[in-house]
Amino acid sequence: MNVLAIGAHPDDIELGCGGLLLKAAKQGHDVHMYSLTRGSASGDPIMRTKELMLSAKFIGAKNLWIDSFEDTKLTAGHELINHIEHFINKANPDIIFTHSSSDVHHDHRAIALSTLEAGRFASNILAYEIPLTKNFNPQVYYDISDVIGMKVELINMFWSQQSKLYLKANAIKGLAEYRALQSRMNGSIKYVEAFEVLRLCFDAHFKLLKAPLQEPTAKQEDLITGQKEILQLKT
Repeated sequence: MNVLAIGAHPDDIELGCGGLLLKAAKQGHDVHMYSLTRGSASGDPIMRTKELMLSAKFIGAKNLWIDSFEDTKLTAGHELINHIEHFINKANPDIIFTHSSSDVHHDHRAIALSTLEAGRFASNILAYEIPLTKNFNPQVYYDISDVIGMKVELINMFWSQQSKLYLKANAIKGLAEYRALQSRMNGSIKYVEAFEVLRLCFDAHFKLLKAPLQEPTAKQEDLITGQKEILQLKT
């Protein structure tokens, strides 16, 4: 299975679905990560990029794409939609994980809206939360009890951001434990990551249905890579 996780800033993906990605890569699924910015508004973008690359290697991601949109300046529009669509086509995902449209950060909301438009031909899109997300409506719960320690270790790789309280181990574990309680699994699951369903399709055998995506053309590739400096890491 191809899994694509999209985030606005370094550490967003890891906070939202890092546990799921760790397990997916370990089980042999192809994990692709795409960050729209390098987090310059909250630190040194070079350092934050290095931290993101380290986290992708720790996860076992097949690809990491790091774009160069300006942090805190993202708006839902044709440029953002075109870039996201380009990398959706490159990853050819069975499922996409992105921000929640109810997130408090406007960059996150812009990406959530743009992903829905860019992924209009994608069959399965789920939205993740981070500890600061408000008005989140959890509908899908994924057990990360066996990798919660690894998720904390993963977040700790973003050491330049460790002054932020929501990156502390107790915040990460507390949210995961609270969502596990909401899942009503009677204590059999201790930690989960929760998701909102933006789109979910099943086939006749109750497996995820994957719609065919358009392969990016050479002209599209030149258009995207010519606009911005994009880093790619293959592990």
